[in-house]
Amino acid sequence: MKKNGFGTGVMYVMLILLLVGLALLIVFNYRANVKQNKAIEEAEAALSVTPTPEPTATPAPTAEPDRNTQSVTLAFAGDIIGQSGLANEAQRTADGVTTYDFTDELSGVRAAVEGADLAACTLVSTLTSSGTYEAYQMPRAVADGLKGAGFDLVNAATDHLLDRGLTGLVETVDALRNTGLGVLGAYSTEGSRQLAMAEKNGMKIAFLSYTYGTAGTGAQPVSVADNPWCIDLLTSDYMTEKETIDYAKIDGDIAAVKDAGADIVVCFVYWWDSAQYYTEPRAQQTELADHLFESGVDILIGGGVKVPQPIQVQVVERADGTKANCVACYSLSNLMSCFNDNYTNISAVVDIELSRDTESNEVWISSVRETPLFMVDTDDYDGYSGSPFRYRVVDAREAIGMYEQGQGGPLSSGSYEAAKQGIEDLKTILGAEYDVESGGAVLKFPY
Repeated sequence: MKKNGFGTGVMYVMLILLLVGLALLIVFNYRANVKQNKAIEEAEAALSVTPTPEPTATPAPTAEPDRNTQSVTLAFAGDIIGQSGLANEAQRTADGVTTYDFTDELSGVRAAVEGADLAACTLVSTLTSSGTYEAYQMPRAVADGLKGAGFDLVNAATDHLLDRGLTGLVETVDALRNTGLGVLGAYSTEGSRQLAMAEKNGMKIAFLSYTYGTAGTGAQPVSVADNPWCIDLLTSDYMTEKETIDYAKIDGDIAAVKDAGADIVVCFVYWWDSAQYYTEPRAQQTELADHLFESGVDILIGGGVKVPQPIQVQVVERADGTKANCVACYSLSNLMSCFNDNYTNISAVVDIELSRDTESNEVWISSVRETPLFMVDTDDYDGYSGSPFRYRVVDAREAIGMYEQGQGGPLSSGSYEAAKQGIEDLKTILGAEYDVESGGAVLKFPY
């Protein structure tokens, strides 16, 4: 009996110990759960009061500073080719007296240049009072017509200016100046050569002009050899091959106008015969253009090609480390002529806008745009036998609009189609980005 009682007591003790251990385990688990739940609650509470961070904003691009600027617009047109047909068109006879009036022939260009501060073209002719007018010889009244059309400057340095010798050159220069036009590249008296500079809205604009040579007909070779002061020549071998460019003279002229304070340098170049009728510039043209830009020229206006050639814009870094927007208009074709071969009767007025920062006084080329022109020759187009005129320079788009709206105007059905094609040809050759209808090209500054 005692043995059995001892065993039962041990069992009770073990049961009690088991129950106590179970109770302690429950208590420990409970406390751990409470602690864990409290930590979770604290974490949730912390999350509920901590705002979600905003994403980092992308930095805004730095805007170009606002500038107070002034502007000047230069307008450049093509070549006026002296031909007898143009003189005949301008002839007026009353009471036995013959006069000449080119107002109507040039009327179509006025709208394209009148808004410019300065407008220039190139004259490929002498202007005389001889009464006999043929190739490269025109009446002095051309000067009045150019002034009336809105031009301010005429580039006279071309290969035909000495076709009538020194006398013809002097008469031409005097006719232009007496009408109030500035003359570039030709001089009527020895010692009269001086820097051509204009100042507009605080900007100084210099004008240089050169021809590859003179035509070599009549008395003019002797005249230019004996009187080298009378015309600005591009070449040093102008009496022979007319190929060797006189870089020393040109660079000296550029340096002189820069020293005189020129902000912008414009250079007219009358190209070699070898460039004629090409719608792309020849290697000799581009090589000279590159040199001129690197030496300090900002705007190049080419002539003598008889068809359009491209407008090219580039940022040029010069030897002194400065940069500039430079514009080459390799050829603007014939402003007024009797030609009607491919591309010879289309041309353009190119507006080049200059801007000046009034605080820093920096000057740059800010935009380039071209307005297409068309030379109407009514004898070459159908359905126009009753026309009161033969030759007219017209604003191509304006004339097309008049035709399409039934308002009459200068175009026949044939010339209407030719003018439309001419606009497209000019876009292709000059560059569509410069067309005035698209707003032209706006150039970046700073470069």
